[in-house]
Amino acid sequence: MPLSHEQLVEILFGLGAVLFTAIVVGIMLKFFRIVRKEKREEISQVSEAPTPTPSAPEVSLPKTTVAEVEVNLKEALKKTEENLFGRIRALFKTEASGQHLDEIEEILYTSDLGPLTVQRLMGALQEKLSKAERADYETIRETLKTEIKNIFAGSEKVFSAEGILEKICFAPSGPTVLMIVGVNGAGKTTSIGKISAQLAKQGKKVLVAAGDTFRAAAGGQLKVWTDRAHVEIFSPEGVTDPSAVAYDALAKAKAQSYDILIVDTAGRLHTQANLMEEIKKIKRVMAKVIPEAPHETLIVLDANSGQNALMQAREFHKALGLTGAILTKMDGTAKGGVAVGLAQELQIPIKLIGVGERIQDLRAFSAQEFVDSIFQ
Repeated sequence: MPLSHEQLVEILFGLGAVLFTAIVVGIMLKFFRIVRKEKREEISQVSEAPTPTPSAPEVSLPKTTVAEVEVNLKEALKKTEENLFGRIRALFKTEASGQHLDEIEEILYTSDLGPLTVQRLMGALQEKLSKAERADYETIRETLKTEIKNIFAGSEKVFSAEGILEKICFAPSGPTVLMIVGVNGAGKTTSIGKISAQLAKQGKKVLVAAGDTFRAAAGGQLKVWTDRAHVEIFSPEGVTDPSAVAYDALAKAKAQSYDILIVDTAGRLHTQANLMEEIKKIKRVMAKVIPEAPHETLIVLDANSGQNALMQAREFHKALGLTGAILTKMDGTAKGGVAVGLAQELQIPIKLIGVGERIQDLRAFSAQEFVDSIFQ
């Protein structure tokens, strides 16, 4: 039966629609293939191009004049000054007469100086006032200031401001080994990073040994600091014995002519006898590579700990024979008087103090600047 005109038109229209759809689909598929090809080529070009390695932020250690150091230190020690001499100064603002010796003694005992230090200062005051015509503010101030300077003179080789290099007792030959100890939270890792950065800035070849093998995050935290300081870290994978880390690090430092090896250790309380024995072992093991090592055994103390910091130093000193102390977090604390106690009761020289977050805020300790800052 022949198709009618209407049926023929309908069939042709349908075929045309199918053909049009096929053409459109074909064009779209071709378009998407081209886009995908261009994308693959772009990705290939990116992957083949060398990936720039992000560099650690440049360590900036601006030069600071002596005048600027004094101003900054006075501001950082403001709370210590207010807690110690500020309270003594307030005694003489009243109209009451007398020497105020009982009140002064109480202030000294509550200023984290330590009992032996207070006894020495009070002895100096009583001797001076027995000869003085008046027990005025200036007499008290000058007597205490002079006696505290005398206390520091017993433990400090040099009284003036210096740099970190001058505070380190360098080995006559080979690498100089600094062993850093202290309790958790005192600021060991941060101090090591700042010391490394400053020594590297002054041209020293520095190696840092990650001897804290107990805390999982310790090595990573130290790596951040060593990267920033542009110094090498020695942190062998799978080694859990801190003595082995220290031994191998020192062997490497000696063989590869490093100037300084800084050995980090795990934080431990001074009351943990087994851990204190372990840190003694680290020291003995290093002496097998270089008999004089470590050349410096430095304890990091949080100044906010006050008298507890003094107790920590005493026990570590008994176990290891400390050669110096690093007092951190001196800015903002009212307990900076512990520095005087360390010098008087343990004769441990304070090598460095931390007065801020910046790398250059870990600076060489100057007894002269310290005394001038707390006796304004």
